[in-house]
Order: sequence, then structure tokens, then C-alpha cells
Amino acid sequence: MISVNKQGYDELNISQTPALELLERIGYEIIRPDDAEVMRDNLYNVILKPILKSQLERINSYEYKDQVHRFSDSNIQKAMHDIDVALTDGLIKTNEKIYDVLTLGKSYEERVSKTDGVRSFNMNYIDYEHPENNVFHAVEEFTVEREDGQGHVRPDIVLFINGIPFGVIECKKASVSINQGISQMLRNQNMQYAPQLFKYVQVVMSTNKNETKYGTVGTPAKFWGVWKEDKQSDELDWFKNVLAEAVNDRIPTIQDRNIISLFHPKRVLDIIPYFLLFDRNDKKITRYQQFFAIKEIMKTIKETDEEGNRQSGVIWHTQGSGKSLTMVMLSKYLLSDLANDHPQLVVVTDR
Repeated sequence: MISVNKQGYDELNISQTPALELLERIGYEIIRPDDAEVMRDNLYNVILKPILKSQLERINSYEYKDQVHRFSDSNIQKAMHDIDVALTDGLIKTNEKIYDVLTLGKSYEERVSKTDGVRSFNMNYIDYEHPENNVFHAVEEFTVEREDGQGHVRPDIVLFINGIPFGVIECKKASVSINQGISQMLRNQNMQYAPQLFKYVQVVMSTNKNETKYGTVGTPAKFWGVWKEDKQSDELDWFKNVLAEAVNDRIPTIQDRNIISLFHPKRVLDIIPYFLLFDRNDKKITRYQQFFAIKEIMKTIKETDEEGNRQSGVIWHTQGSGKSLTMVMLSKYLLSDLANDHPQLVVVTDR
């Protein structure tokens, strides 16, 4: 007689398999767990090394005296080593160091010529300027050796950009509260479990087909949020088109909608550089209201009349709605997206 774990069966077929199918339809390549293990060397390491090496070589070059050069293999190897920051300062501080590298890149010295000697050039792990140059992968049942050596953890789905893990999804059947997935996610971030995975991670999700919540590394359970698409946003048409194309054989679920909202490659390349921030020893991720408010502000700033003037505007916040974080995220967006215009920020406060 064969014993069947009905809960696992339901979660696989009702949540996990549809999630993987959707991810593939929106641009992720699915890698089998066994194939992923070969790329990792062992179950403690979480980087898909051949993919990272290939992408570092592909998206990076430097220009010197009107000639384009590729980075040396030794610097490619050094960059692969440097992204693996030790956990000596704890999970959040280590995550912050890696986040800085993922968003800003890292400088390496190259010998440009015998006469000119050595010059420093920046190498990037993600190509934000040319989104099509990045590659996205998903691995189900991603086994990770525990930090304390006492067994393994196995997140349902781990997402990668250029071979670096950035997202983790826990899938539950409809009759199981997503709070169970949130508890698993928080447990796995503990230093005795799998911090070597979560030091890279930017977005986490707990989901079943009818309910989804998201956060980032270290987000307490009570602060995990619900995402909604803004019905007045210019991005709504984009979202509807992606959803209709990706889920054309059944009725879309809340899980489908939220995976597209948070993990579509277009959104990932927006959320990572602009909508995450560190506040002392806390990491915070945007709420959907903040995301769409900032998008609307950027739209207003970029629109000018015939005389080159821009409109001003007001965003109404209630107490405790996160207006300070909105300002910080907007500042990040302005300083990066409009860098060529040399924006100046003036912050006025009544305190």
C-alpha cells in the first residue's frame, strides 16, 4: 500500500505547480532541482555559479580610449567571490552589503596598457539599463543545508536573477493559512537555519490561490503586506495584458495576480533598486500605495507644457501611512532615474 501525503499533494497541484507554470510564462526558465545542485557544487552554496559567471561576462565591459574591453577572467572570478559576503555582522547588515553591490556594482582594477598602467572600472551584477540582458530562473524544492549542519530547509520556490537568488515563495493549499508559510519563512531566516540564502533575498511571499502576503528579509509577520494593482495607474493596462496572456486557460487567482505584480521581470527591476531601503537594522519594502504614488509623481515630473514647465502636486497621507518612506524611495528614484538632470532635493519638515 502506498502512503500519500495529501497536504503535500494539494499544495503541489493547487499552488506550487500553477506558480511555476506562471513564472515560466512571464519569462523565467525553470531549472530542475538536480540540475541546480550541480551548478551549486554543494547544498550549502546557493549561487548558480555557471549562470552568474556567464552573465558577468555578458553584461559587463569597460571603455578606455574609445575602445571597449572585457573584464579579465581573474576579475570575473573575484566578482563571483565578492558577492558571497560573510555573515559576521548578522543577516540584515550582510543583506545590506550585498544589496549595495547588486544596485551599485563594484569597482575592479584592469591593466589598460603598458604605458597607462592600471585603471578602475565598475562591474555590475544586474543590468538595469538593458533589462533584456538579464536572465531569470526558478527552482522548486530548493534544498539548502542548514547553517548549524542539522539537516536541510527546502523552500518551495526560489527565484534567481543572473544566478543570484532574490525571491522566495512558500506555497500552501487553500485550506491552510498563509501565516504558516510566513512562519516557515521567518524560521528559515534564523542564523541556525538558512541565512546564507536569505542574505541575497529581496522579496519573500507566502501564498495560496486565494490569499497572498509579501515582505522582505526580516519583515515581522504583522507587517507582511497585501498587494493590489492601482486601478488609476498607467501600469494597469500593462498588468491586464500580462495577466491575460499568461493565464489564458483558467480563471486567474490572487496568487497569479500577485506573482505578476511582484515577480514579473519588469517589476523586479523596479522594486530592487528603488523600492527597498534599510533603516538602521531593519529592511523595508514598498507598500503598493507607495509604489504607485511614486510612479505617479515621476510621471508628473517628466511631463512638461509647451514652455517647459512642470505641474506641482499633492499626495494626501493619513497618519502612519508611510509618508517618510515614500519620500526616501522617491528620492532614490529621482536621483537615479533623472541623474543626467542633476536633481536637487529639498526636504521641509515641521519637526
